[in-house]
Amino acid sequence: MKVLEEAVEYFKNDNGYLRLLKGIKNKYVSYGEMKGNVIITNPTKDERQALSGLMKKDYSKNKTITINIMKLQNQLQNTKFSGVDLKDIINTYFKEEIITNKDSKKKYQEELDEFFEEILEQNKEKNIYKYLKEIIENKNNIYYNLKKYYNKDKDSLEKALKNACMGINHLPKKNVRIPVFASNTINNPHGYDRKNLCGKIFIMLLSYINNVQVPKSSKDLSELYYKNHLLVDDVSNMVLCRNIEGFVENRCLEHKGLKGFKEYNEPIYLTIYNLSNILGINENNKYKKVLITENPAVFMEIAEKCKRKDFPLVCTYGQVKLAGIILLDLLVNAGYTLYYSGDLDPEGIQIADKLKQRYGESLEFIGFDIETYLKNISNMQVNETRINKLKHINSKELLETCNCLKKNRRVAYEEENIQNLIDFVENL
Repeated sequence: MKVLEEAVEYFKNDNGYLRLLKGIKNKYVSYGEMKGNVIITNPTKDERQALSGLMKKDYSKNKTITINIMKLQNQLQNTKFSGVDLKDIINTYFKEEIITNKDSKKKYQEELDEFFEEILEQNKEKNIYKYLKEIIENKNNIYYNLKKYYNKDKDSLEKALKNACMGINHLPKKNVRIPVFASNTINNPHGYDRKNLCGKIFIMLLSYINNVQVPKSSKDLSELYYKNHLLVDDVSNMVLCRNIEGFVENRCLEHKGLKGFKEYNEPIYLTIYNLSNILGINENNKYKKVLITENPAVFMEIAEKCKRKDFPLVCTYGQVKLAGIILLDLLVNAGYTLYYSGDLDPEGIQIADKLKQRYGESLEFIGFDIETYLKNISNMQVNETRINKLKHINSKELLETCNCLKKNRRVAYEEENIQNLIDFVENL
């Protein structure tokens, strides 16, 4: 022990060894053993003198000095410090137990595993346990996101993950607004807001248990919430419709509000709140078909001028909001065929394509053919940015029109096709 202390004191008393010892420490951290070369660039006079004496080699004129660590260890055996291990010198010199990268990673992984084990133990025999165990064992994207949050702030993650799991464990059986749910569950009405860490984790877990991708848009997030009886905006999110009849209370009681508007032949806005009380659509409608328009002016023109005043109509107001999706789902579940009409521009075709991907054979297009496009083509030009949106269209029924639109770079509006839509309804 006395020899080790003398060796450390020797190296501390000569600044010419400082960079060498730091380099040895770094190599040991990297490799986990005493090996490799330490390169001293632009050595000082003290460093040349000290290293020349230690290695019994003249470095007085060197611009770069390379010291092999294993040779240095052997060289120490030829000094009064024979028998002293270089690793012990490094540990004592820097007054710390030098931990290698390998050991550091091992320790980190053990602590991370212990962290997740504690979370699992807290949720044993609860709804989230099965899913959380799968996430941790399979090390999927959610696991790596949680790991990222762990690295940033372990304590914040622990609190957020605990509250997110609590939300999953107490998902409601009936519709409840998110702030109310959060307040009742974790005593914070904003606890599950997407901007919060807890909210982000809650959404990831909710997506996983529903086997869907984590929503990127607010519309997709609202839909995910709604599937789990959570309401984000149940009064301003709405869809316009006419001649829709529904049922409440175990599908045996007619919805008097819808019935009244149908009797007066008037359109009605249905909010998510309204739709959450509708358990089903009347399956005995004589048409079992519904015309869906993208634009409200088209909807109203058809409602006023079509001779078939009792034909079901829906207007989605451009991009289909959650209220629209809920209503269309109800219609399809009741056996209705959806006929969709919209603008023949990149955005309108995108909407049509998304609806087709969702409803498949239950949805047909009206006015998305080449003939209608060429007949109603306008002078409104389409730029390259908008044209590029057509690259991801999947519905084969839309591809020819997409190619025609790419070629002409002009749009055709739904308003130009109103008479054809009226004729379509009247001839069904």
